[in-house]
Amino acid sequence: MAVQIFQPNATVTDALPTVADKEEYVRAILGNLMDCKRKHGNANVRIGIAGTTKVPSHKVSYLDPAGEEAIFGAYAGKSPAKDDVLVRDDAWSSASMSFPEVQALLGELRHFKAPSKPARH
Repeated sequence: MAVQIFQPNATVTDALPTVADKEEYVRAILGNLMDCKRKHGNANVRIGIAGTTKVPSHKVSYLDPAGEEAIFGAYAGKSPAKDDVLVRDDAWSSASMSFPEVQALLGELRHFKAPSKPARH
């Protein structure tokens, strides 16, 4: 039985406290986003807000040429394999994160510091 575990507007960042291997979870999501971005030029992710698993599912989508959201695929936890049975509108967060936002989150988890810009003289 699925239970509501996150707020309706939760993001990947909100799911991190429930995930044991945070870096691997975000890395897997970023990989799925990259597949979508390569094919469609953009990518966003929403997390599953209901469920009983320890690692929340995620749904990758993109904006089509008409500006409408189109589903690229749904994934169970940190799996790289699509599980399109998961696609149910009522089980997904209303908020999404873009590819650059997830990329920045992974950088934070890895304690990556952007190179500083050289001073102008």
